[in-house]
Amino acid sequence: MDELNKKWLKGKRNFYFRYKYKVVESKIVGRCLNVGCGEHKIKGATNVDYPTVDASKLPYKNNSFDTVILSDVIEHLDYFKSQTAVAEACRVAKKKVLITIPAMKSLWSKYDDLLGHYRRYKKDDFVMMFFLYPREWKMKYTYLFGLLYPLFFIRRWTSGKTPVTPNWIDNILFWCSHIRLPFGSTLFVEITK
Repeated sequence: MDELNKKWLKGKRNFYFRYKYKVVESKIVGRCLNVGCGEHKIKGATNVDYPTVDASKLPYKNNSFDTVILSDVIEHLDYFKSQTAVAEACRVAKKKVLITIPAMKSLWSKYDDLLGHYRRYKKDDFVMMFFLYPREWKMKYTYLFGLLYPLFFIRRWTSGKTPVTPNWIDNILFWCSHIRLPFGSTLFVEITK
């Protein structure tokens, strides 16, 4: 991966990560486990990342945390491991599981290849996966970055490199991200007991 993408992924000046983390962190209740945290460590949470912890084999007891986060994790796992990772998060969570995943197969690009993604999801894909879980869990989902969908669609024909934008453009894109539409480039799933 080139240095430009590494800097962008760190999320310091990056509308995508700033908004996604704002949404996820606003939903945290109580004690939190942040699985696959990478560069994004949440203050006050137990932050773990691969290879130290495998999302499909969490080394914690049932109901150990109020909230478990899998943000941009399961798309890096094969189908069986992604199902197991979600089941493990539900096992370890007492109250809720928060998941963000790349959405819309039509947005697949070289960028997904560069990041090692196995797939992008639609709501229906996730609903089928969720069908295996206990009935007492409820799932809510929403798409993020709908207004910016055309930008992500255009990326399909680029090299996969993401340019670092000037602060003022990044801020405009951040505020555009607040507008919710019934589609988007990221699926945000909230699973609650």
